[in-house]
Amino acid sequence: MTNNFRKIPNEAFGMRPLLVIRDVEAVVQNYGFFKEKADATNSICGVVLKSEVHGLLMKDIAPALYQQGVRLFFIEELIEGVELRTVLPQQDAQIFAMAGLLQGEEPFFDKYELIPCLNCLDQLHRWNNSPSHTKKPAVLHFDTHMNRLGFLDDEIEILAQDFPNLTSNLDIKFYMSHFYDIKGTDHSNCYRQLDVLNQYLKVLPPAPVSFACTDSVILLDNQTFNFDIIRPGIGLVGGAPSAQNPISPESRHTIEIYAKISQIKHIKKGQTIGYGGAYTTKRDTKIALAHIGYKDGYLRSLSELDDDSKGVFMVIDQYKTPIIGKISLGITTIDVTDVPVSVLEEFGYVEVVGPNIDIKELADKAGCYEVLASLGRSNKKITDYTLVEFEKKFS
Repeated sequence: MTNNFRKIPNEAFGMRPLLVIRDVEAVVQNYGFFKEKADATNSICGVVLKSEVHGLLMKDIAPALYQQGVRLFFIEELIEGVELRTVLPQQDAQIFAMAGLLQGEEPFFDKYELIPCLNCLDQLHRWNNSPSHTKKPAVLHFDTHMNRLGFLDDEIEILAQDFPNLTSNLDIKFYMSHFYDIKGTDHSNCYRQLDVLNQYLKVLPPAPVSFACTDSVILLDNQTFNFDIIRPGIGLVGGAPSAQNPISPESRHTIEIYAKISQIKHIKKGQTIGYGGAYTTKRDTKIALAHIGYKDGYLRSLSELDDDSKGVFMVIDQYKTPIIGKISLGITTIDVTDVPVSVLEEFGYVEVVGPNIDIKELADKAGCYEVLASLGRSNKKITDYTLVEFEKKFS
């Protein structure tokens, strides 16, 4: 493998066993690939920044994308929107909360100038009837048979029959929906959802539409599915439907995660490793302990077991170090048998995610992007840098 393993001095870790480097410029570049797709269909390219941009952090990503001309920002719950508004106070930065308008949240949406994506008639009634001197902005979210967030068929019928009254105090910015079965090569359910959406649009007043997110922009016909607004999220940080389907061959990884290692041990062939004795050594094995576990977001489903081989590894210098045994709370065991002693003496850490370990490949093995959402959570074990900060301090 190409040796692009990052050299990190001990002082960069400080007193913490994990280190994260966030590449803001790479996020901006990845956004540009989606912007090109949007421009080709005369669509607007908004961005989804929920879950702290999967660990890249809104405080750095949002201003950088605003500088690139982004004006539509999507988050999940109200509290994320409040935090984002402190980062983006500009009046032309529109912030949409996709979880909708939960009970008692009306005054906060007003105070912080956030826009709810209304998901049912109850939310629509409450937002339309909440006090205001002007028409309040809103988005209407249609379920299209995902049976999760959004107006159901019977609610669409009621909405169509009494749209002027139900939205009398609202400024409806656009309609939106979301795909529920986009992975793989069979996209028949996407077309079924499109048919449902088009039936809704026939009975409702005209408005812009947002349907496509990361995977659909990559996998589906853009002329058919982009509509007026696309909403890439995981694609901004290097995600894709699979490792084989990036938005562009030039899309970049955006986050690097490193973990300190300890306790080099020699284990005889035939002994078991970790909890449950679920992995048996196939040879005389040299192991090390990487100080990252499932409490840190390194999912237990990535474990390497006798009856369930995942093939996940970490990297030290130019050497792959396979995971062996069950990932535990704060420790993951790795096989360093093939790593020279000199390398283990030089480097006291491994790459968990980065230039040698594509997050898309981990996602393929762990299932969707739970792994990145988990690894991206706030964690007191982590020393955090942007790439610019790290290179300025340690280059």
